[in-house]
Amino acid sequence: MFFKETYSRSSKTPVLQLVENIRTDKGPRQRVVVSLGTYFKIPKGIRKDVARIVRERLLGQLPLFPYDSKFIAYADKIVKKIQTEGKWNAARERVCKFVRKTENNRTAEVFIDEVSHGYSRELGTVLIGHNFWERLNFPNILKECGFNERQIKTAQISVLNRLIAQDSEHSIISWLQTVAVDELLGIDTSQMRDDRFYRISDKLLKNQQEIEESLYQREKDLFSLEDSVFLYDLTNTYFEGVCAGNPKAEYCKNQKEKRSDCPQVVAALVLDGDGFIRRHRMFPGKMSDAKSLKEIISAIEEEFQESRIPTIIFDRGMVSNENMNILKDHNNLKFVVMCRSGEEALLVNEFENEKFSQIEKRDSKPEVKVFLKETDDTVYLLCKSDGRKAKERAMRTSREKKFEAMLSSLKEQIGKGKSNIPSVIEQRIGRIKERYGSVSKYYKTEYNHWKFSYAPPDDIKISKRFANSLNALNNKAKENKITFPAIKKKLSEFKRKYPSDYSQINIHLKEAQLNWWTIDEEQEKERLMDGNYLLKTNRKDLTADEIWKMYVMLTRIENAFRDLKSYLGLRPNYHQIEKRVDGHIFISILAYHLLHSIEFTLRQAADCSRWVTIKRLVSTHNYSTIQLPTTNGTVINVRKAGMPEGVQIEIYRKLGVGFENLPVRQNLA
Repeated sequence: MFFKETYSRSSKTPVLQLVENIRTDKGPRQRVVVSLGTYFKIPKGIRKDVARIVRERLLGQLPLFPYDSKFIAYADKIVKKIQTEGKWNAARERVCKFVRKTENNRTAEVFIDEVSHGYSRELGTVLIGHNFWERLNFPNILKECGFNERQIKTAQISVLNRLIAQDSEHSIISWLQTVAVDELLGIDTSQMRDDRFYRISDKLLKNQQEIEESLYQREKDLFSLEDSVFLYDLTNTYFEGVCAGNPKAEYCKNQKEKRSDCPQVVAALVLDGDGFIRRHRMFPGKMSDAKSLKEIISAIEEEFQESRIPTIIFDRGMVSNENMNILKDHNNLKFVVMCRSGEEALLVNEFENEKFSQIEKRDSKPEVKVFLKETDDTVYLLCKSDGRKAKERAMRTSREKKFEAMLSSLKEQIGKGKSNIPSVIEQRIGRIKERYGSVSKYYKTEYNHWKFSYAPPDDIKISKRFANSLNALNNKAKENKITFPAIKKKLSEFKRKYPSDYSQINIHLKEAQLNWWTIDEEQEKERLMDGNYLLKTNRKDLTADEIWKMYVMLTRIENAFRDLKSYLGLRPNYHQIEKRVDGHIFISILAYHLLHSIEFTLRQAADCSRWVTIKRLVSTHNYSTIQLPTTNGTVINVRKAGMPEGVQIEIYRKLGVGFENLPVRQNLA
């Protein structure tokens, strides 16, 4: 089988054809298997390999050596085209050479037009999840915690659902009708009810500490992980409902998802340097980042009593005077942290005058420069980042525009008389400045309330009614019971009604003024510090590059939070009881162990695909039941896995997932 280019009379562009050699009475001839048209382009250097893959796929053969994924992608498209419209002579030859009387083959004549398939169930995602469940030794870990076989299978279903579909315990039952869990686990899920998933959540939570310790030890052995660095940070998850049965659920104005209308709990994660979760803890919803550190450090010290404690890394949200004192009280504890916002201003001279060195091996990423400054007990790392600088300036410009827009809106409302009381206006200005505090500090604002006064003539007598009206208007103005537009309207009426008297009175009317301008020196000072940040550590054995690269490991904990919230159903949480809330979060944590192990294995194979992408690609690999009506009246039902496509084979190969010997069921009806 090979590729051949031919030309047609109607087109100057060559038509690509896949051709095979056949034997005829007149000798060898070439037969077109499928015509690929003029738009299907395959580089000439890889056509021979693609043709070989196509033949193997059509014959159902497995390659001895793995092919490049690009070759497989071309082959998959061609195979699909052949199966729908191509002519493959080799298939007919195999049928003609078929020997009916063979002891080792079971054969039957079937009505081709009556062949059907159905009861398809998603296999790909479940197959990968099941493989890594076994690889991480979950069955033995749970067995050591007192789980029986039935409970282990239930726990696996619960965790796999969180990895794949993120359903509630109640909805897992309907999910089981769409996936090939029965086939892979060898169980019957038709009799399951949702209460077993609530009970298994409680049992998993009860054994949380033992499971987390055993699971991380397995990951450590499996992936050759090191305990040299721990990453620490907090996130939160909110609830739909009041969650009155959970004492940890508290309202917090600093809700990270901007859902301050919902109660929340706080989850603290400790990760190693490769992004694997070491342990997690649950805290009340009002727990701040800076107050949770003491408990975690005590747990780490207890675990590493006979060995060196890993270096702990956390972001500036965890930095407080109290926490820094806690770190200093533990002499054997090493740390790398980012200083609080504003501390870099204390080293402004060093940022401007010292000679910085560039972080190497950044490829096409924005440039980062660092400078190391040592003191008696602390090492400071001054950092300048072009990417951070561009981001901070864009954010600053955005805040400046929003700040000025809010002031402009207030000014417009004042002009229309919608806001009239000076004290209220000053409060509104203060709230706007507080909301945009990062930029309002270099803005000067000034508000002057509108003024109204008049001076009646001493030697000229005016209408008494006009004089009383002016006096009443003046009293209202002093008490702010009338707005500036209303005064202008009243004065216009007086001018029309009492023209001669009005012309004799000296009326003073000044409009309210709200003005703002930037303090250029302060603004420039802030802009000079854009892109600058400050790290500090008590490890004097590290170089500037090592400190910086160690700190940026925190991106892995940010990835973990994103995975938990976006792909593993951490939020929102619909449970109302404390143990069910904590159990829901723990199951998401266990699902993260599977997800991160999958992605880590792919990265080892030089593939940076995320789980959400893998899930989409393998979702079309299904289990199905094929019904074969035979000529003798019986119907053969064969339930087996479908043939994976090339991209799916490539994923399975990189993950080390076997798909060749999956269970097959057959029965006669």
